[in-house]
Formats: sequence, structure tokens, C-alpha cells
Amino acid sequence: MEPVSGAPALFLHTETPQMHMHVVGVLILDPAGVKGWTTDRVLDVLAERIHLIPPFRQRLVDVPAGLAHPRWIDDPEFDLDRQVHHRALDPPADDAALAAFVGDVASTPLPRDRPLWEMWIVTGRPDGTVALVSKVHHAIMDGAAGGELMASLFDLSPEGEAVEPADQPWQPDDPPNTGKLAGDVATTALGRFARLPSTVIRSTSRVTSIARSAASDRLTGNAPPITAPKTPFNGALTPSRSVALTDCRIDDLRRARTAFDTTVNDVVLAAATTALRLYLADHDTLPDRPLVASVPMSLRTADDADDLTPRATNLMIPLPVQLDDPVDRLESIRERTAAVKDSPHGLGPDLTRDWVGLTPAALVRGAARAYSALGLDRLPSTFNTIVSNVVGSPVPLHLGGAEVTATYPMGPLIANAGLNLTVLSQGDQLHVGVMACPDLVDDVEAIADGFVAGVQELARLADDGRD
Repeated sequence: MEPVSGAPALFLHTETPQMHMHVVGVLILDPAGVKGWTTDRVLDVLAERIHLIPPFRQRLVDVPAGLAHPRWIDDPEFDLDRQVHHRALDPPADDAALAAFVGDVASTPLPRDRPLWEMWIVTGRPDGTVALVSKVHHAIMDGAAGGELMASLFDLSPEGEAVEPADQPWQPDDPPNTGKLAGDVATTALGRFARLPSTVIRSTSRVTSIARSAASDRLTGNAPPITAPKTPFNGALTPSRSVALTDCRIDDLRRARTAFDTTVNDVVLAAATTALRLYLADHDTLPDRPLVASVPMSLRTADDADDLTPRATNLMIPLPVQLDDPVDRLESIRERTAAVKDSPHGLGPDLTRDWVGLTPAALVRGAARAYSALGLDRLPSTFNTIVSNVVGSPVPLHLGGAEVTATYPMGPLIANAGLNLTVLSQGDQLHVGVMACPDLVDDVEAIADGFVAGVQELARLADDGRD
């Protein structure tokens, strides 16, 4: 039995019927040339390697009256057949049909009576490929941790490698009774309250550092705006989700990066800016000042390799949609990201863990419900959208012999920001996943197409020798 703490606890308690806190991934498997390959191989691999991913066999147990945060326990009823499902798409089973299905999957929260993940094996595609649609709660992992997950499930060659079996057969504990839960809560609380003085001291130091940096940023003009401009995709979320999947060449991003002396991540943000500018202009709602993107930045280190739980912070990056010239937009982003990365951001995962551990679960859940019930999710937001860049595998990956030809990641929608754009590099392609609330974004494909157009435009200017 293990207490939920830190950011995972926040992700669990702030989830609402409208704000689902799961991440979604779409993997395309090509079994061509693999003799006798069937979708049963996916289940075989999961069964063989599930012991390498302990959170995938754990479920939540709530503490009575919400006096403390839930506990993770091994699920005594764990069954892969409850976690993995099959779906055959109706003809024509094209990319649009797959995206529509993914949107449906993303529109429902994960049930809390089993491990917080599920996978769909999607067949019927005309090219013979198979799609794996995974949905994993953000309390289990973030985008960077997804790389660790892939390392556990995938091979570097079609032949695969032998997996070391578990030391002993898996034997889950019996679910804890009220007395055992109460004892665990009391023991954990004593330890956390003992750390209260050091937590206060470290928090004071951190807040002071953040305040000094904010004051310096205001003096130099690098401070992000307090609120983001209003756009059509900022408003109260509904449960529905729509999805768009697309690709572009990494070589295009690299040529732009080199020509304009910037980073690939800056080019990603500039392409996202172009996509948003085109969308807003088409809806006659282009603001005269920058949008603000919340950009996750991983804080994971080599010591976190065996821990899938989220360890990240968020940078608030202005996206200058009001600038006409694409190179001017890229250069503006380059300057702001360089300044923002040098500033402290938030309390950090360790202090967040300590403070969340000291706060009763009922209080956190009550605050989240009040936020929505009082209509606070309709107030001006501090950011307009989420843009995330996830590093994928530089080498080909295989699952049960089938090659993984594409990986499309999608993060959750937060508060009143109804649009999330996430990219992942894999081989020579950048795979782009866009998730939106269709009640706020009426054409999610336009965002995806605009991103590709933004990359291609910068690559073309780089080839033309634009200074």
C-alpha cells in the first residue's frame, strides 16, 4: 500500500466530468513481413512484461471521509481483458475514422475501480496497419515518462529480446480494511508533519526566489502577462473531445533551426503560433497581443528512470500571433524562451508533494468542485493553450515483431483551455497530435494543418536564405 502524493494527487482530485486528466497515445503498428502476426501478440507482450510496469497493476483505494489522499494497492481483480479492448473500424477506416474513434475514447474518464489505464487494439485499416490507442491517467505518468514505458514494452528489432521474468509469481495483497487504512494514514501523517518546519523553510526560500525573478522580469520586460487574451477556444470545457493526427518532416524543423539560430522546440512553438494565427484570423478573432502557451518542461533525471509519476513544471511562453512575419514570430519566441528558462518556476515536484501531503484530500476535491460550480472556469485564464514537445525514440521500435511506424501523443485539456497540441519526434518524422473540446474548437483539423504549414513555411524561408 502506497499513498498518492504530489502532482498525481492533484491530478486525481481536480479531475471532473468535463476535465479528464488522462493522456492519450496512438501508435501505428505495421505487421507486414512478420509471419503469422495477429493482434494476440499485443496481449502476449503485455502479459509477458506487465511486471516491468508496476503501476499498471495497481488501483486506488479511497481513505474514509477524504481525511487523506488515496492509496495505491495491487488490484486483486487485475485482468488484462478488463484493460485491453478490440475495435474493428467500419470502412473506409481511414485516418479521419481513426481520429474520430480516438476522440470518442478520450471523451470518457477512466473508471476508478481498476488500474488507471486502458488500451484499444484497432483493426480494419485498409493498409493493413493496426492502431494501438492507449489512455493512461496523468497520475501514473507524464509525456517524458512515456519513454520509459516504451522501453519496457517495445523491442529494437523484429526478433525481440528475452524478458527476464518476475522473481516470483505476482500475488496481490488483500484490500486493506478500515483499521489498516487508518493506521497507515496516521503513520504517514506523523512523518509529514515532522517535515513541516523544513517544508516551510524550503518553500519560503523558493517563493522568495520566484518573487525576485518576477520582479527582475518586470523590469526587463520579460514577465509573462497576468492573463491571456480571450479566444474562441478559451471557455468552459464539456466532456467531448475531438482529435487530429498529422505528420511533418523533422528535417524541415532542423533546417529552420540552423538557418535562424534557434532550437527545434522554438520552431515547434513558432509553427503552433502560425496554426493559431491562421485559425483565429479565419474566425475573425485575431488579438492584437500574444497568446500564452503553457509549455511543460520535464524535471526528470536519470534517478527517476524507474518512476513513471509526473515530474515537470510549466513555462508560460508568449506566442506572438499578432506579428505578420513568420521569422519575426520565431525570433520573438527564441528571445522569450531563453529568458523564461532561466527563471524559477513553481515550487517544484518535491515541495508540491510535501504540501499536497499535508492537505486533506476532501479539501483539494472541494476546491476543484467549487472552482467549476462557481463559474470560475469562465474567468480569464493565465494561458490559452498547451503546447508540448516530447522526445521519442531515435531508432525504430517493434512490438511483437511489428514495427511502430508512428506515435501520436495527446495531453489533457486544463480548466478553460480547450486546445492541446503535442508533438513527438520519431525517426525522420515529427508526429503531431491535437486534442480539443469541439464545443470550443470547431475545426481541429485546421489546427493540425496549420502547424504543418507553419513548419513548411519556415523551412522554405530557410532554404531561400532569409536572414
